[in-house]
Amino acid sequence: MKNFIELIMKKFGKIPKNKLINKFCNKTSKQFFTGDDSLSIEVKQHILKETINDEARTVLKEAVNNPEILVDFIKAKGTEVVKSNYMSSVLFLLGEQEGFLTPMKGLKSFIFIVFVNMFSGTKLKISFSTPALFAFDNKPVNIYLLSHQFHLWLSYINELPGFSESTRKNFKNIWNSNAGSVELSSLSMEDILSLKDAIARDLEAIKFVKDMAREFVGQKQSLEKIKQGKRVNI
Repeated sequence: MKNFIELIMKKFGKIPKNKLINKFCNKTSKQFFTGDDSLSIEVKQHILKETINDEARTVLKEAVNNPEILVDFIKAKGTEVVKSNYMSSVLFLLGEQEGFLTPMKGLKSFIFIVFVNMFSGTKLKISFSTPALFAFDNKPVNIYLLSHQFHLWLSYINELPGFSESTRKNFKNIWNSNAGSVELSSLSMEDILSLKDAIARDLEAIKFVKDMAREFVGQKQSLEKIKQGKRVNI
């Protein structure tokens, strides 16, 4: 990550200051760059993030001992939860991982849907695009993974930035390859700002998992599961 940030700074360094003027907007934030000055308006984001943390904490405190509560909550929000044998292997071949999946498009989504329809109890509409959903192996899920992915999902459905298809692709490239090989020359300033949002969402989810572990200290049964990294059925 350090190398990646250094590469970004080099890219910006090549842009004349009088041309370093950009306005980046999304549904919840605006960032302006004018010379060396930067102004970020994030009031709505701050409120949303606090709401997301509170909601995630409330649901997960109940779901640690009864994971079906979590599944019901997710489905009630219109997001499917798919489980199948060898799901993690298929996702690996498609460049994805278990947990929350943002919408996929093209041949990859078609292959995923065919696999799900053949080897799980869920039937998805045959298409070259998928909805956002959760996908897991047909076995217990680690509570850390579950909490992290649940928080990301809440950020997504609350329309926090960092989840567009192109942004997620760039985000995966950071972790799946040597940072020095990332083609920053092909990324616009907006792409890089979007990457910043994606990284922020992931760090927020990680912090939530850590905070959750501390909060459950007073709950003996829940703490024991977290300390052992115990897996839960969903």
